[in-house]
Amino acid sequence: MTSAGQTSPNGATTATETTDPLRIWLCSHPRTASNVLAKQLRDHPQLAFKQDSMMDACFFGPEKLFVGYFPMLKPEAKDTTFQDGFNDLEQFLVRAESEGKTLFMKEHILFLLDPEVAASRFPPADGQPKPCPKVTYKAGKAMTEELSPPETVKTNPTVLPDGFIRTLSPIIQIRHPAISIPSYYRAILHVTGDDDLFTDDFLYNRTYVFSRMIFDWYCDNVFPERKKTQRGHDSYPLVVDGIDLVDDNERVISAICELTGLDKQGVSTGWDPVSDEARKKQLPHQERFLSTLQSSSGVMKSGFKNGEISIETEAEKWVEEFGSKAANRLKEVAEATMDDYMYLRQYRV
Repeated sequence: MTSAGQTSPNGATTATETTDPLRIWLCSHPRTASNVLAKQLRDHPQLAFKQDSMMDACFFGPEKLFVGYFPMLKPEAKDTTFQDGFNDLEQFLVRAESEGKTLFMKEHILFLLDPEVAASRFPPADGQPKPCPKVTYKAGKAMTEELSPPETVKTNPTVLPDGFIRTLSPIIQIRHPAISIPSYYRAILHVTGDDDLFTDDFLYNRTYVFSRMIFDWYCDNVFPERKKTQRGHDSYPLVVDGIDLVDDNERVISAICELTGLDKQGVSTGWDPVSDEARKKQLPHQERFLSTLQSSSGVMKSGFKNGEISIETEAEKWVEEFGSKAANRLKEVAEATMDDYMYLRQYRV
């Protein structure tokens, strides 16, 4: 398998050749069908799956980035820091690699985002951005030996050290804003019952600007050859469009397996729906955000064609569903998101 800085199975060369183990980061975004890709890969025999290590710190802990739409659903997480989340991830990683497994880490970029980076795009109302939490790693554990000395400067847009981020091979997932944005609004509205949702939290969750920052950071610092080709799957960061994933699943999964070296036979294409009893035990937002996937028995087609999706056309449906005020705001957000979406989409598999 290949990792940041290795030669891929199909012969494509990245930054430098190393013997570092492959560590996959599904750099996801809400409502991009990232849970479908995770579902297909999480039980792969070559992988050790880890999800949302930083979510508790991001939403509930003392360093939380978001005020959040939800009440304190996890009081036990009120003291969880980003360092706690990273310690948990590092321990999982060390154990997985000692067993010969490849890390497959699914983490929304927003859960890892440096709050100072967030404030640079969405200035807080009080004008006081939160400082970036200090996150350090244990030398010789999650890091390669040459990257293990403590860093004095962090350049990447997450809270995590450059030395760790450099070891990850990212798959960045996106989806057309005319589909992902109303989907997110619909889900939050269902959980909260509050239609006044256009806060900074909503904008954080709907922009692809931070996904674009991650893509550019990796291209500038780890995979300098990546931008010489657009569409393709011969180098990281991979970009996956959620509509392509569900409508052309065979091709997209094949591309992922070709670059990562994963055996395609280990990819799940069907599963049992989650029982009503199990779903009742989930937190409200978890049940709602996973509702379609949990009621399915395999990959479901989107009903859309990427090249034919129109914000104008979809906005007419939003007026009927949400009312004109919310529909107009959704349209504004979708239009503002298109530039970053189209930039990333040109590199999709």
